[in-house]
Amino acid sequence: MKIIKQHQYNQGVGKYKLLSSTAGVGSILTSKLGSYVLISDINKWNFIKWANAKIEGIRSNNSDDKKVYALSKLEIMNRGLQFVDDQRFINFIKKEREIENLVCFVEVPHMALDEKFNTPKWKSHPIKAALQKSGEEHKGAAKNYMVSATHFPKWFRNSDGDLKLISEWGELWEKECKKFPSTLRLDNFAPPRDASKFVREINVKNEDGNTITMREYKVLDQTNLVLICPNGHLSDIPWANYLRWKTEKALHQRPPSDKGEELLSTQMGRPCCGSPKLKWTESKTKSEGYASVHIECLNCKLGSGINNEKPKINLEGINSLEPTCIGQKPWEIDIAEVRGIPVESCYVREIPQNGHEKMKVALVTANNVYYATGFSSLFIPLHLADDKSKEIIEAMDVLGRKYNKYLERLEISRVQYWAQKFDINDFIIDNDLQVDNIDEFKAQLEAAFLEQPKDDESVDEYEKYRWQEFRCFSQNTFIPASNDVGISFADIELPLPLQNYFKKVQQVEELRVTNVQLDFARVKPKERIVVDGIVQESVRGKNVFSTNPKAVFVLPANETIGEGLFFEFSEEYLQKWMTDHEEVLQTRFSKHINQRPMADAQGLSSKMKVYNNRYKQFLIHSFSHLMMRELEFSCGYPTASLKERLFISESPERKMAGVLIYTAEGSEGSMGGLVSQGEPKRILEIIKKGLERSINCSSDPLCWESEGQGIFDLNLSACFSCGLVAETACEEMNLALDRRVLVDEQFGYFKHLLAE
Repeated sequence: MKIIKQHQYNQGVGKYKLLSSTAGVGSILTSKLGSYVLISDINKWNFIKWANAKIEGIRSNNSDDKKVYALSKLEIMNRGLQFVDDQRFINFIKKEREIENLVCFVEVPHMALDEKFNTPKWKSHPIKAALQKSGEEHKGAAKNYMVSATHFPKWFRNSDGDLKLISEWGELWEKECKKFPSTLRLDNFAPPRDASKFVREINVKNEDGNTITMREYKVLDQTNLVLICPNGHLSDIPWANYLRWKTEKALHQRPPSDKGEELLSTQMGRPCCGSPKLKWTESKTKSEGYASVHIECLNCKLGSGINNEKPKINLEGINSLEPTCIGQKPWEIDIAEVRGIPVESCYVREIPQNGHEKMKVALVTANNVYYATGFSSLFIPLHLADDKSKEIIEAMDVLGRKYNKYLERLEISRVQYWAQKFDINDFIIDNDLQVDNIDEFKAQLEAAFLEQPKDDESVDEYEKYRWQEFRCFSQNTFIPASNDVGISFADIELPLPLQNYFKKVQQVEELRVTNVQLDFARVKPKERIVVDGIVQESVRGKNVFSTNPKAVFVLPANETIGEGLFFEFSEEYLQKWMTDHEEVLQTRFSKHINQRPMADAQGLSSKMKVYNNRYKQFLIHSFSHLMMRELEFSCGYPTASLKERLFISESPERKMAGVLIYTAEGSEGSMGGLVSQGEPKRILEIIKKGLERSINCSSDPLCWESEGQGIFDLNLSACFSCGLVAETACEEMNLALDRRVLVDEQFGYFKHLLAE
């Protein structure tokens, strides 16, 4: 298929990949033609822009949050979009990310591409049908449900080596179109083409089936080097400035310590001449790396090597370039408006006193160009998450709004409001509440309303959020399937040999997991580090939106419906096991638990989890991996189709010891195959086989006797042959694993089970 028209220049990206750790706002993706595109921020996605504006209008006309939520849901679903219903998650994001006006999530629509024209399959698309039903204009509306992106890097070169910005190539194309108005159009420029390299005239059929004649031109090649900043900024290399700087370095007109700090500066960075005409040449063998790539200006002759004052310039040593960052955010470029790249101030650790941050050179395909920070939420109804009845939660919502209205006009405490302004009988009648026992209801409502929220910096909100999920499984033995619940599970009757080791095992027949992208970083991944209960972040990521947080009413999300198995370990047996084997466990894990990791240590987040949770981290995480690997054999799910959700904490208020293994996004794994493995007759066999399989590894005895392997030496007896799973399946980057803590004949947690 030849891509010859603008609307055909589309890239298929799986919707579950789009909000993953490698592909989201600010990421650079490689198109099928080999060019690179930068995903725009969500305010440039037309369906998010529409939803945000619609909800803003609803909020301006309604003060009742419940009504706003209901009307927003109706509008979004009428337009054919999927509304993601998870109030617990919305409340968490509003507080944790300080997006105080967030109303809802909208699922990223699936837009399959037509093979012939590389355009969305719109004819029978459910969104089109919904638009027709609602009476909205649907012709040409497919583009409104696609994710926007821009070319990046902006530098392209033709087959002769002429190097120009895409805007310059576009101007040449526009002139060519004026010469051939009947066979050439502006939208034929995509993918970017060289107007001076005509190939031939061809006959093609348009979408209407009519034959038309078009002129074909050679496609341009894109450069593959960018500048990245630890604060998340992204810049093109200004090649004309680089040519002058490198020439001055070669002529010793700059000190050896100069790393191009002024390269991006509008005041200090200077191009080679007033009208650069750059040429890029590469050795055919490319055996010398960057030394085989030369750059010169045909206008001023810098880099040409014609004399000693104008030596030949190549890209050797370009990786040592460290220009001062000017805070560019090209993912916020609005294609519809002709403006420059949005910028902001950029300082080391975002503190002005530290001075400006430096950028690094990177290949667009390098791992350090992009690290997304995502968050996943397991749907738990609010009454189960807060451990309160539905009636109390609904009453608290109404009561809270009434109290806040009083608070806007006069200073009044909750105690004063309850004693002076509140009447339980009027409240029940006004809100049409069905209450069996008024006195009991009043007592519960009073306790909930007067409960003082803890303003404690030591509370880890992420851990607290996961604790709600753990408590839902731990405190409930059975939740039936229901359209308005979204989660269904039941305890199994534990086989006698497992009763010592586990408090419960549950078959989770239905669950919903919602994923959102919170922000992203570059150079180094953003780490969330918990030290003495205080949460620290290694860097502050860049937002996925370009507006004021108060103007964000909707966020894109992906929702997965699947199934799973939940294992809760016996806390009593865990403590007994740790006490009985304290000496050998202390010796085995001494380098990870005896001394707190240094504040500047690499992998601090993972190391602190091990330090905080001690042996429990290795035990539960290793068990999870062995079960996922065993489930590959028993029910046919590859580990890439499974995910783990770890519930591990030694916090006295929120002790957790469990794991949920569930079907991952995009696996379509809700057919009961995973749940069926939790039957009492099967679960014992699966656990024993998984443990027995882990005793032998093809890398033994090196793996079995290892004192540290993997990243940061955080794994002991665990390698790709025995304990590691697909990266997408693991929450902890395949770190903190040790099969011996499970099966060792001397100190293994399950040693007695294996001996039976």
